[in-house]
Amino acid sequence: VHGMSRPIGALFHVPHGISNAMILPTVTRFSVGGAVVRYATVARTLGWGGMEEGDEAAAALLVTGLEALNRRLKIPLLRDFPLMEEQFHASLEKMAADALVSGSPQNNPVVPTLEQMVELYRQAW
Repeated sequence: VHGMSRPIGALFHVPHGISNAMILPTVTRFSVGGAVVRYATVARTLGWGGMEEGDEAAAALLVTGLEALNRRLKIPLLRDFPLMEEQFHASLEKMAADALVSGSPQNNPVVPTLEQMVELYRQAW
């Protein structure tokens, strides 16, 4: 999340905390398979899943919970932020390359490729 949010801020002047929040649900959904138990524990700790759900269901509830939290906090979607859509889509590969160079993606439970990060940006749009 952190590595992918930096280019959003740098290119489109989105505050760093906001850009992190904007893409957190999307990247979490992508990452769940690499650390199901850890994500399930986070969901349960936040009260978004109980022990009655299996780990995969609880981890999915984490993503749902993050999306709901963003709505409650009025975190805009990327497409709602004052970005120019054409410029955003033209910048996808540069943003993904910049994120990779930052080294942050290597800390993710599932390390994304450049192509996967481009797709994650598209999904977050």
